[in-house]
Amino acid sequence: MDNTLLSNGTLLNVKFTPATLEGEAGLRKLADFLRAFTQLKLQHIQFNVVNADTLREAQLRPQDFAGLVVRVAGYSAFFVELSKEIQDDIIRRTAHQL
Repeated sequence: MDNTLLSNGTLLNVKFTPATLEGEAGLRKLADFLRAFTQLKLQHIQFNVVNADTLREAQLRPQDFAGLVVRVAGYSAFFVELSKEIQDDIIRRTAHQL
């Protein structure tokens, strides 16, 4: 679908595990992914590049993860400042690998 036809634009939230983007192959996959969405004329993509284990660690030791920023439904937030309920929801979201 041509996203320019959508009157209020579109937004895509994507979560990748860090391993997905490692090395030259990972960068190539990301470039291919972005090219595909450019061809679809997608207007806005937001990325989280973190794994669930890191987020669970941040729940246990928030003092060690004060700078960890995540995307939350259209805005960025420090993970450790979010409620436990929101943190758990972010952890449950699907992580995609290319």
